[in-house]
Amino acid sequence: MRFLSTAVVVSLLSPWIAYGSPTASSNEADSASNGFFPTRLDKINSMYAWEGFVYDIEACQDLPKLVEDFTRMRFMGARNVITFDYCGTGADANYYDTVIMAAGLTGINIIPLVWTLPIHPIGQNYTANDTFAIKSVPRIYAVTEAVIRNPGPVLAVALGDEPLYDNDAGSPDALAAYIVQMKASFQEKGLDIPVSISDMAYGWQISGNITSVQDAVDFFMINNFPYFDDNAVWGGDNNSWAGFLSTMQYFESLANGRPLLVTQTGWPSNTNTFAPNTPDVIATVPSEEAFFKLLDSHCEDYFKPANVGWMWRNWDDAIDGWGALYNNGTEKWPIQARLGC
Repeated sequence: MRFLSTAVVVSLLSPWIAYGSPTASSNEADSASNGFFPTRLDKINSMYAWEGFVYDIEACQDLPKLVEDFTRMRFMGARNVITFDYCGTGADANYYDTVIMAAGLTGINIIPLVWTLPIHPIGQNYTANDTFAIKSVPRIYAVTEAVIRNPGPVLAVALGDEPLYDNDAGSPDALAAYIVQMKASFQEKGLDIPVSISDMAYGWQISGNITSVQDAVDFFMINNFPYFDDNAVWGGDNNSWAGFLSTMQYFESLANGRPLLVTQTGWPSNTNTFAPNTPDVIATVPSEEAFFKLLDSHCEDYFKPANVGWMWRNWDDAIDGWGALYNNGTEKWPIQARLGC
């Protein structure tokens, strides 16, 4: 399908787009701005349990490939997808137009993530030009522009992946100012687009006075990785669940009733990309699968009563070891999780 024209892809997918997937109800497949919910925050607050995938765009996937992957996600039951990393320089609004268009064609909610780290997360070293002002700010403008042009499929925007942890903007106050500026740009166009950052508890905890960011975000996007805990061993064990809950409790203390969404969680099948913090960690496909099933198993006792959803990092092994799929598109295990309970 990757090499088919856009017109052919849309023609082939039109019955799926019109009628939704066999694993998700039609109201779940509607665009982020549909009439079932007064605001996007209401829609975010309405969903819980497994919601979708993180999707790495460093490969600059074209529209047919994006549609192919997003459609496959939908047939697995995914409701949301959040982008990761960036294509080219990350400052091309036209590429984000393509990503958002693909989401609209396939009926999946898209969370475009602005990559605020000046460089790629893996395999790149800083140069003199790799600064927030030179590299990251144009990406903020590009995503803002693309969302304003086609807001329908957009559920929210993430202004940074772990921008507090990496201190991308130089200070929490500087980061908050960009969040406020992006929100104002949307509001000037009459758009209801929530803005947040996707970060770990540790990123918030080490950043000093975080009040400005805490106040600026509309809700909390959470990176939650028990794999990095000092007592981590097996994806499906009690330590993993305890670590996951500990992170959630911290964000509950920040949120003051605002919605929580775990935009990134997972467990790798190898340690190639990110090393664990203990040699006892088991990073294998069975351990990765066990963590996925651990989260699914807590639908009734946590995710439903807490009204929290979770998204899996990553769609495939573009982030080596972290995908639900191998790079050849084969599922590492049968990807199946409940959308409700």
